[in-house]
Amino acid sequence: MGRDNQPSEYLKHFLNSQISLFDDCSWMIWRKSVSSTEKSNGENSNADKKILLQKNIGSVEDLLEEFDCQWKTYVKHSYITSQQSSYIKMIKDQADEHETIVVHMDFAENHTLLAQNEIMQAHWTNQQATLFTVHIKTAKEKHHSLIIISDYLAHDVEFVHTAQSIISDYVQSIYPTVKRLNYVSDGAPQHFKNNKSILNLTYHQVDFGIPASWSFSATAHGKGAVDGIGAAVKYRATRRVLSGTTSDAILTPEDLYKFTQSDSSMNVFYMDQKRIKNHCEKYQLLNRWNRDKPEGWNNQIRRQHQFDPVGIENVRCRRTSTSLITQIDSLID
Repeated sequence: MGRDNQPSEYLKHFLNSQISLFDDCSWMIWRKSVSSTEKSNGENSNADKKILLQKNIGSVEDLLEEFDCQWKTYVKHSYITSQQSSYIKMIKDQADEHETIVVHMDFAENHTLLAQNEIMQAHWTNQQATLFTVHIKTAKEKHHSLIIISDYLAHDVEFVHTAQSIISDYVQSIYPTVKRLNYVSDGAPQHFKNNKSILNLTYHQVDFGIPASWSFSATAHGKGAVDGIGAAVKYRATRRVLSGTTSDAILTPEDLYKFTQSDSSMNVFYMDQKRIKNHCEKYQLLNRWNRDKPEGWNNQIRRQHQFDPVGIENVRCRRTSTSLITQIDSLID
């Protein structure tokens, strides 16, 4: 298919006379749902933004038009996915404890703390624990698995910056000659890919004594070893509770931390709410974040996938990590 060709042209040629463009057909497509409030008022403020699988009915020509509408978005997403996957694999293969260490990190879904033979009402009162998983690549065949367990349930920038202090201290305590960290994560805007996190990245050397870059995977393509770390911890904890007695119950995030410490293959840390609060006050993060930001900068961040600080409050951005086109932006007006 040519660069400027639409998929409908190819499909029409392929189908030829086998089917009429006016024939009826149905297809399934994922779309943002539209709430009844939005439909009646024509406003977006009350719209339900959930993505739902919807069934469409129309002619073959309607279906081909749908292909054309989605094509540019698909091609762009496919290209970014391929570029970022290849780049992340490359930097992990090239990780060096004396040069750049790659830190892949992510939040696992909050773990619900179950009890054996719990009563029905307990279903609505179970505590949860936050699991922040980290996979550190220091050489092609050498890595470390970390998990940070917390009673702080919000997945936000405050948590991430505190976790980065633990990660940086851990790495530098074992590899004191390392020159740089390269973070890898998905592009979740609430805690990773946003103004605050990228601004913090430019302060990384000041805050933690080592410079860092950040490479983001394409949207919905952030799976990796970190997912296995979270799944392993949840499985072992749930199995312990459901196959044991009441005395084996894991009732609090701190209990989960103590239990997980028995797994020698992981480095386990506990980070409670007080520690996060004290950390934010120590680094005066609210003052840092509340300064004026350039208009439209937040939307620009979401289009980029590679961030390399150029001094404090300035960052070099790339659409993909290997892009030759770069721009340096100031994060503060």
